[in-house]
Amino acid sequence: MTAYNISQKLKNYQIMAKKSLGQNFIFDENILRKIVGFAGDISVGQVLEIGPGPGGLTQAILEAGAAEVVAVEKDPRFSPILNELKELFPNRLSVLIKDALELNLREITASPLKIIANLPYQISTAVLIKWLNEEICHSNCKSLTLMFQKEVAERIVAGPGSKKRSRLSLMTELHTDAKIVLNIPPGCFTPKPKVDSSVVHFDVLESPKYHLDPSKLNNILRYAFNQRRKMLKSSLKPIYPNVTQALNAVGIIETQRPESLELKKFCDLSLLDI
Repeated sequence: MTAYNISQKLKNYQIMAKKSLGQNFIFDENILRKIVGFAGDISVGQVLEIGPGPGGLTQAILEAGAAEVVAVEKDPRFSPILNELKELFPNRLSVLIKDALELNLREITASPLKIIANLPYQISTAVLIKWLNEEICHSNCKSLTLMFQKEVAERIVAGPGSKKRSRLSLMTELHTDAKIVLNIPPGCFTPKPKVDSSVVHFDVLESPKYHLDPSKLNNILRYAFNQRRKMLKSSLKPIYPNVTQALNAVGIIETQRPESLELKKFCDLSLLDI
């Protein structure tokens, strides 16, 4: 199969990565193949790729036997490179020049849908939060295999008691089973980023892990983690005037801080009619 030659492709088309778009491209073919491997069987359904850039990961996905790939790229400069791949893999690759933040996963009818992406750093957290808030469980998406800055990845998978526990950790846990599957040093990218990166694989659950009131839970987590150093009895008082009664009703110790609490307790709290 045609060599990837990411650096050469960028040179041929005189394309410089845009820092403003968080563009860092993996040129290590072995790493690219490993990333695709974490997604499992992609021979049926559709693969959605966000931010393909010069198409290194796109080519790895297609070579792994993906039946259909839809690549969503905001930067139109990469159209000619991606069109080369369309010719190499006839009728298997579609390219959409649009902002990934405008995508609604629940409108994608292909099933099963798997997402594989080296997400641009600037939008990685925003994109994940958007998908989780759209209740990804109710879409056709079965898994996500996504690249993040290592620090962000650790925040995504942080469990109770971790100082890195956050609203993002809890929303991730509510809708998926997520784990870090690969750490990647800066030297595997062009241009070389200043931070390490990690690949997180998410298996999407068929329904949220616990019963909850989505809007109330979002409000609770916002107040709790915006003042994460405060005890819950202080941070949640604007929501529950009798905060001690509310916390005790679901078995929460009022002196606990948000990062120490299990997801189920937050969900139970969202169901309270107080």
